[in-house]
Amino acid sequence: MEYAIEVLDLTKKFRRVKRIPTDSGFGEAHWIMALGLKLKFLRAEEMVAVDHIDLKVKEGELFGLLGPNGAGKTTLIKCLSTLLIPDGGTALINGHDVMRESDRVKRCINLVGSGNWVGFDWALTVRENLEFFANMYGLKSSVAKERIDEALKIVGLKDKEKETPSKISSGMRQKMVIAKGFIIRTPIFFMDEPTIGLDPVSAKDIRAYIKEKLSEELGETIILTTHYMQEAEQLCDRIAIMDRGKIVACGSPQELKDTIGKQDVIEIEAVNIGAKLESEIRKIDLVDNMANHIDDEATSTGTIRIHTKDAELVLPAILSSIERNGGKVLHVATSQPTLEDVFMKLTGKGLME
Repeated sequence: MEYAIEVLDLTKKFRRVKRIPTDSGFGEAHWIMALGLKLKFLRAEEMVAVDHIDLKVKEGELFGLLGPNGAGKTTLIKCLSTLLIPDGGTALINGHDVMRESDRVKRCINLVGSGNWVGFDWALTVRENLEFFANMYGLKSSVAKERIDEALKIVGLKDKEKETPSKISSGMRQKMVIAKGFIIRTPIFFMDEPTIGLDPVSAKDIRAYIKEKLSEELGETIILTTHYMQEAEQLCDRIAIMDRGKIVACGSPQELKDTIGKQDVIEIEAVNIGAKLESEIRKIDLVDNMANHIDDEATSTGTIRIHTKDAELVLPAILSSIERNGGKVLHVATSQPTLEDVFMKLTGKGLME
């Protein structure tokens, strides 16, 4: 089996500088102005963003990196695409070492991120920007026109092609970033949360294009980072779940869900979900795990997801706890285990926390 990506013991650390409080009495201005003394009032805190990761991705595989914000997904992608230099370990991209052969790596990868509008000329129209990048990548004019027309249609920007980036919304600018990625053909395509902030219809069309055109028809190896559980389950052949810089599980969506075993899942939409309520529910007998997503901070409205071995027996106690803590139940349902439940089992928290 040929691997498009091979990662061995990859590590990336960051150093955050914090000021150490002093009793000098000279105030803030003193230590800022005294450049020679300033270092005495600072200390560096090391943070491990990618923690000794081993990973292999097959050629033509649509591989997902799933995890909450801060899990290390974007940092890992930046290391693999040569945007960051790893502190340890090795990574081979299409057979090329990311540290010793970065130029060769860049020639065989494509990268789409979220909110990454660097390089676009805001004086040019959407189409003119895409034409510029097509020319930079050496595409023939006929090929460039065909791919730009297709990309604009897929992302839903055909009616905005004559607008400049400054006159369209941030969501439309994200679509422009994705369209730029779609006009390029490379063996390996890194997509870092590409659909974040997009409307549901556009996100659905873009996911379909990734799956049907890029993956199945063209056979590109695609690495997709997301914290949208449904996106990962819909698209990916295999998924690695990341948490705190580590890969805590890896397998096909079904293989990961099979690790849950026989367990009931209760999903409750409620108002006034607070820390006290969460603590009470966790202490109820037969509640194995729980997590919640707050969708409206003002009213603390969100969804509570609970793992239990007997939903019928435990549900009355959960509903009583919600009422006792001033909450209001809007909807109750039972469901089958999802990738989010896998993550809850491994980390004790939900994907969006």
